[in-house]
Amino acid sequence: MRRVGLTLFLAIFYSLCWLALWSISFYLTQNGQQAMLLLPQGLRLALMTLLSRRYWPVMLASEFGIAVWLHSEQLQTHWFILLSPLLSLIPAALVQHFWRRYTLYWQRLLLLLGAVAGNSLLQMAVPGLWLNSPLSQTLLASFTGGILLTPFIYLIYEYLKQQHLQNLLAQEIPDPPLRTSLLIWCSLFFALAVCLQMTLAPEVERLLIILVFLPNVVMAYAFGWQGGVLAAVLGSLMITVTRQMSGAFHDLLELELFLSTQALLGIGLGIAISRQQQLASHLNRYRLQLEQELHTRRQLTERLVHTEEAVRKEIARELHDEIGQNITAIQIQAMLVDRSPPGAATHAAARQIGELSQRIHHTTRQLLRQLRPPVLDEMSLDVALHHLADEFAFLQQGIDFQLDYSLTDAPTDDTLIFTLYRLVQELLNNINKHAGATEVRVSLTVQQNMLVLTVSDNGIGFTLPVKEGFGLRGIEERVRALGGEWLVHQQDGTRIIVKLPTDLQRTSP
Repeated sequence: MRRVGLTLFLAIFYSLCWLALWSISFYLTQNGQQAMLLLPQGLRLALMTLLSRRYWPVMLASEFGIAVWLHSEQLQTHWFILLSPLLSLIPAALVQHFWRRYTLYWQRLLLLLGAVAGNSLLQMAVPGLWLNSPLSQTLLASFTGGILLTPFIYLIYEYLKQQHLQNLLAQEIPDPPLRTSLLIWCSLFFALAVCLQMTLAPEVERLLIILVFLPNVVMAYAFGWQGGVLAAVLGSLMITVTRQMSGAFHDLLELELFLSTQALLGIGLGIAISRQQQLASHLNRYRLQLEQELHTRRQLTERLVHTEEAVRKEIARELHDEIGQNITAIQIQAMLVDRSPPGAATHAAARQIGELSQRIHHTTRQLLRQLRPPVLDEMSLDVALHHLADEFAFLQQGIDFQLDYSLTDAPTDDTLIFTLYRLVQELLNNINKHAGATEVRVSLTVQQNMLVLTVSDNGIGFTLPVKEGFGLRGIEERVRALGGEWLVHQQDGTRIIVKLPTDLQRTSP
């Protein structure tokens, strides 16, 4: 029932609009056939392009009925003009085929202009051959009607659709096709031009060119394709209103040529301005993205500098506290041995020197391991991870430890290998020192070109957010810098998931 009512409404609406436009065209041309080829062409082509194909038979039937009535009233005398609506189906179908591929307003407007040009050529080639008018007049009449009304109807259609979406979604449309300022400025230009035309003497009637073209340029520059389309329609209306007043354009061809030229100027400038605005918007968005990327890189660089300085400070502290104190103790013990006679005290001092030497050796190896783990140069990643787990002696502490290494192909990138090793080392060290866990699970797999490292335990967890330092915050920053992801889940312990790209070369800037 709703579809029947909508079809009936379309038939009545289309018939009334078609008759109104035909009446205006007949007033301008004084020819029934040329009147059907002028303004009604733009209405038909626009609605056939914008509406679904199921409504085409309704429009065709309405137009055929009106044409028969006009023939019975002797307002049009050639039956060949009935081919005109059928020919418009060809460009309308072609435009609908490509319509969804182009989403920008100015792109769709170019498609409509192409349809207008193609429809004009078809009208000239088929019904124009049997009409009494010259082929150039048939071509120009069809083109003028299409170039004036088709873009304008598309503008109204987009405005109504945006208003419907705004009411349906209850949200503001950022850039509606029709703006209040656009309507105000077009109305002011139109009123000013009509007033000037009414006051100018016939000798200066050629100033009409300036009065029409200048608003088109200004509106297209200020409002893009929207301003160009609306200014073209209002400019054409101004020309027809002042035609009798100024006595200009007694020749129909001259009138149609002027209407088409001013419409093409406004729409063409509007499309160019809209395209420029789109490019400027894209460039501005890319600029903002680049600035954000540079800001992120700058922060990362600063973080790396601070981290490097912190590492140096940590190493200096270790050298001072561990090695320096042990060396001082060795020197003291050596002086005691040198000054003491042989005996138990001497043996005790010698034993103390040996223990201090072992501590220095152990501390030095720890520092070297922090700077560059030697196992990465001596063995593969899976063996190095097992060796790392053995160093923490989880079994001796009564901790159930499992390592699941499921990589079929070992990573070849040194940065990736070093990062994975450091991640496991830091996470296991945190678990060993702070978690109080009895179960530890480590797995390394590949999922969708991403290396996934999962480390979980049943310990006491930690408090988020993580404070500044070398621990989890440093791991997260390292992962983010390599284009990876970092997730922390705390439920019945702690579960940390790290995802790193398998190919760091593709993710590098």
